[in-house]
Amino acid sequence: MVKIHTCRDIPDQLVKSLRNNGMAMIDAEMTGLDIPKHDRLSLVQICGKDSKEIYLIQPNKKYETPNLVKILGDPKIQIVGHFLRMDKKTLEYFLKPECKINNIFDTKVASRLVRRYTNEHGLASLCQEFANVRLDKKMASSDWEKDISEFTEKEKNYAAADVQYLFLIKTKLETMLKREKRYEIFLKCMKFLDTRIELDNQGFDKIFDH
Repeated sequence: MVKIHTCRDIPDQLVKSLRNNGMAMIDAEMTGLDIPKHDRLSLVQICGKDSKEIYLIQPNKKYETPNLVKILGDPKIQIVGHFLRMDKKTLEYFLKPECKINNIFDTKVASRLVRRYTNEHGLASLCQEFANVRLDKKMASSDWEKDISEFTEKEKNYAAADVQYLFLIKTKLETMLKREKRYEIFLKCMKFLDTRIELDNQGFDKIFDH
């Protein structure tokens, strides 16, 4: 049974637990995808390996989350997420200047490298294949800017599900990357992500196209 907590920042005991385990699963909800021109960070979901307790963090108006920043910026803690290109960009912008995420594992990039038998690389597809769970994505368009006390149970469950299966998915994909001898190129992709985000911020997209 998963327990879902709502808060403005993660508690000290979770900081200690995540540091001991060396890994944190994260996701973020935004008002939209035009960050930072029109949209902003609304919610951060985080949990440890066992996924038994999931924390939904709605930062205050000043985006003051010192404990969360400690975890995201700790190089000894691997941050696992799906499509971190957007989440990393958003978190680093709104939780600045202290927040710099370096040790990452992006399940979408990993999926594109090794799941060559499909064109479906979304989180729902990964959950279906590796966890035998069908995600209900109908709540994706929820208003995450309303006060966290107003979230319905369906909204909380939806947000929590975005991190609940990430450790299992990461483990499966990591095994596949190593089996197919693509783990080293994956690590290079993770290092390149900062450059990709910088290109996004400067408005460049298809610079490698013919």
